Amino acid sequence: MAGLPPHVALATLATVVCALGAGAGCTGEIIDPDVCGDPSPPAAPAILSLGPRQDFVVPGEVELEVSPLVDVDGDPFEALEVEIWTRNDDGTARERVWSAVTTDPARRVRLADGTFEGIAAFLGDLEAWRDHLVRARHVVQGAGGCASAGAWSDKVDFRTDDGSATIFDAAVVRDYRIDLPPESVASINAEAIPPGCVPYQRSYYTGTFSDGATTLPGVGVKAKGGCGSARDLSRKTALKVHLSWDDAQVAGCPAKRRLAGLERFTFNNMVQDPSMSHEHLAYALYDAMGVPVPRATFARLHVNGTYYGLYLNLETIDRRFLARHFGSNRGALYEGTYFCDLVASNVRDDDSGCLTRSFSPDACDGTPDPGDDPLDYTPLRDLIAKIDALPTTDVAPAMAQFLDLDEWLAVWAVDLVLAHWDGHFYNLRNNYRVYHDPATDRWSLIPSGVDQTMQHRHVGDTLLNPSARLGQMCLADATCAAAFAAKVRQALDLFASMNMTSRRQALQDRIGTLVVPDAGREYDATRTANSHTDTQRFIDERPAAVLNALAARGL
Repeated sequence: MAGLPPHVALATLATVVCALGAGAGCTGEIIDPDVCGDPSPPAAPAILSLGPRQDFVVPGEVELEVSPLVDVDGDPFEALEVEIWTRNDDGTARERVWSAVTTDPARRVRLADGTFEGIAAFLGDLEAWRDHLVRARHVVQGAGGCASAGAWSDKVDFRTDDGSATIFDAAVVRDYRIDLPPESVASINAEAIPPGCVPYQRSYYTGTFSDGATTLPGVGVKAKGGCGSARDLSRKTALKVHLSWDDAQVAGCPAKRRLAGLERFTFNNMVQDPSMSHEHLAYALYDAMGVPVPRATFARLHVNGTYYGLYLNLETIDRRFLARHFGSNRGALYEGTYFCDLVASNVRDDDSGCLTRSFSPDACDGTPDPGDDPLDYTPLRDLIAKIDALPTTDVAPAMAQFLDLDEWLAVWAVDLVLAHWDGHFYNLRNNYRVYHDPATDRWSLIPSGVDQTMQHRHVGDTLLNPSARLGQMCLADATCAAAFAAKVRQALDLFASMNMTSRRQALQDRIGTLVVPDAGREYDATRTANSHTDTQRFIDERPAAVLNALAARGL
């Protein structure tokens, strides 16, 4: 603490002693001696910002912004003290792991400006995927030149990123390698192609997965893709990799393994989108509208030493994904595929329906916590019963009792703007998940499989005739229809402000340097260029087409 004002060093020392566990009552509420007897110490500041990510903070991006000094006596600023603590499950402070003191009132404080303590000192950083608290206070120069520390700010809680932010850094294209024994290749190929456009389950088979730095044997690998995108391993197959897969041939529970915070990897082959841009652009617009969607970036995939081409590395929708987007990640999650509306006949306890649960009971996962949703179809049946009971008038307030209606309308609005005919609301009623958040007791809609978007041949298709019954109920009610139209206009405004033309061009420029002719590529450079031309026509013409469609419906 050399170089700090004596009173600041004293306060910091007192906090360090408490953080190390000396004395009773060390709960994070440190009270320092009032050296000056200042009758009006500085007011408690507010933490205004943690940096570019407010919820799941990447430690290297931390940049703490604190509100300016407020002191009724007009005492001059002397220092700002900031602390980060780990957080207990009940919200209380546990251990101080970082602190900093700055004498620059305008400075935004970074982790490099302070000192790590406790477990963070051992790690040289904040723990990954850990709940933390941050607080700050001002110190002023009081009467006689001595100092007075003000009250601490309210604590602001945040969770540190699990390391996956680096995986989905759009500026980096990573190489991944999958090695499969002959028996796994044969089994994956046998299940690769579904028997038509129907719900289809595949099994995992053993393999080895590597990102170049870490190699993990005994992972599970399976093919993915529907009737349009499915390929076997003789072509550019789409694949899922499960690092903690439970191999039935190996006794006991599998080791829980993660790579950069991820337990599962999803590699989309993009074979139905020669531009390789639609998923990137679509997910960006859903995200801007506040819709929970997976992160995505480009990756190069190699299988058994053969380069299979450029893929979309798509975040898997699992418990950690849910934690990033919802108040609780312990709810029920179901996936809908192929002509699958939210109706009772689509739910089957044996998982054979087109609505299937994403989480099932597993002895290796331990006992569910109190308050968790049951791992069966009870919550889904409850949702469908509530939809069945909706009134024919004033439907929006009734929907809002059990749906995150604003978010559902946002998904639908983006579907309309992007002409997403392969999603929940339109003919296929496909590529979606529904999630019940126990923290709010509301259901949310999560879109996926958004490659069939932004196609010029659909620019004239208004898509104002939804097939999903929730969409039909909403359009039949004037208030709900007006709310939907407002969401569509909001999506159109974002579509314009996000400058989709520049985004699309940037993706095309990147593809030009990343994609090389190879056996896994399903289209040549001319078709890719033509697809980008088609996408650009969609971007140019879609806003006017949507506005005309709304006007034609009196919306």
